[in-house]
Amino acid sequence: MKQNLHLYFLAFIFLNFNLIFAQEHDSSEVDLSINSKLSEMISPSIFSISGDAGAYGELYSTSRDIARRPTSTGRLFLRPTFTFLNNFSISFDLFVSTEGNDARQQINRFALHPEWSWGKAHVGDFNHKFSDYSLNGINIRGGGVEINPGWFRFQAIGGQTRRSIVASPYSSVYSQNMGAIKIGIGNERTSFFDINIVLARDDSNSVPKSTFIVDTTGAGGNPQVGITPQENILLGFNTDLKILKNILRFRGEATASLFTQNVYADVAEIDGVPSFFNDLFTLRNSSNVDYAYKGALDFKYDFFNSSLKYEVINPGFRSLGMTSVINDKKKYGAMMGFRMFDNILTFQLRYDAQNDNLLNQKKFTLKRNTFGFNAVVRPIQSLSIMLNVIQNKMFNDSASDTLKIDGKVSTFATNLSYQFPAFGLRNSAMLGYSHQISTNYSFYLGGNNNITVKNIFGSISTTINQIWSVAPGFTAIVIDSWTGATNQTLSFNMRINGRFFQAKWNNALTVSMSNSDFTKVVQLNLQSDYRITNSDMLKLKVRYSLTNYSSGTLSNFWENIASLNYVHRL
Repeated sequence: MKQNLHLYFLAFIFLNFNLIFAQEHDSSEVDLSINSKLSEMISPSIFSISGDAGAYGELYSTSRDIARRPTSTGRLFLRPTFTFLNNFSISFDLFVSTEGNDARQQINRFALHPEWSWGKAHVGDFNHKFSDYSLNGINIRGGGVEINPGWFRFQAIGGQTRRSIVASPYSSVYSQNMGAIKIGIGNERTSFFDINIVLARDDSNSVPKSTFIVDTTGAGGNPQVGITPQENILLGFNTDLKILKNILRFRGEATASLFTQNVYADVAEIDGVPSFFNDLFTLRNSSNVDYAYKGALDFKYDFFNSSLKYEVINPGFRSLGMTSVINDKKKYGAMMGFRMFDNILTFQLRYDAQNDNLLNQKKFTLKRNTFGFNAVVRPIQSLSIMLNVIQNKMFNDSASDTLKIDGKVSTFATNLSYQFPAFGLRNSAMLGYSHQISTNYSFYLGGNNNITVKNIFGSISTTINQIWSVAPGFTAIVIDSWTGATNQTLSFNMRINGRFFQAKWNNALTVSMSNSDFTKVVQLNLQSDYRITNSDMLKLKVRYSLTNYSSGTLSNFWENIASLNYVHRL
């Protein structure tokens, strides 16, 4: 609680300091003269500052027994960039929040990012990407460097990707460290080819062994019951080749993964493995080698474009350099599109297919197929008509009625957008309709049963003058089940926008009401943005919702969320 109060106090001081500074900057002739002299002394071509800083606070309350959010949240961020002589800059990234705690990974961060004409560096908390299969999206606390002198590309990243958390045997987390190197040729604008090497390793000493239940029987061959420390090395390449002025483009990646599930497992005796490799990575009985690869070929010329893609992620592929990966997957697809009659008509066709069980180790194979068609017609500049047709099929080859999966979902959707003047006012109208049929051919459901969902929606936005605009809308949903039951939901909403003080203060109030066979929901949303100066913005958001259930088994509840956000552009 004391930490939260300290953070709110800092946010309050930070906000008032910038407001005072902004007012003085606008109104004080002395400040203007000082700024003028400083501008003469320090030319923007020699030194400049950009970026932003701000504070965010949120309050939440509800009548529910279990709250979905913390009752209060505070955040501070500072992201300035200092540029020297137009060829060297250093960026700071500071983020502090009350949302972090000792039971999960910290979200607070501080980082420095120096950058110069042929490279950049990273120090502190950051995330980085090598490729889609090797290093992508995880947070790193450490450092790194990127060097790009001409056609040569080199990157080196290292640091901690997870901190340890001591809890139960199945919820504890080992601290994890990572090192990664990228070597390549080319650049992002034309073409490139990169080789990626990533090594990630859990620190087995970061969580005491006493945390876990020990299997003393030895029957399982694993003395540790619960999570286990892991190790992973990845080696691969990725490329992007642009040919004939981007008319033809090939993108691809292939990555091999050597993954150890438990570093406590016995060492595997494998002949022919070089000794230097054992110094880098120890092969164990829980180790596994597998790979993933993908490729895409794009063609684009004048009114026609097309694409072919293929992807395989084998069942044993694991990457500790990614937040998550779905393995045991093969996917391929094709797309073609046309633009005709000076872009009056554009349409696209696509097909995608996916299946698992790549090693035939499962009892059956699950397959997914998708067919899609999209067309847009714009007969005049103010009118646009869209048509979309999609069919998704999912099935497997199981002979068992219990495990059999066989179903499809067909969707037809269209909407119309039209801009027109009426009664001296500018108007924009949209009307749409979608029709979805879900069919499950399951033996236990009698086969060939349908669930139909029909949705019609529309809105009209009217600009009354430079200050006021209104936008009413509606949505109607009807769900028909094969059992004969019908569920209906009808919703109305109204948005009112107001712009005051020469558009420095913008407000939007939205009121919505939804009535279905099960619930009645009323929501009020207010968003107010005030531009204090050209560099300072204050944003207020307030939302109130009330949910009433038709059934007496569930309790009605209300929720309130209010947030205040201040941003200063440097």
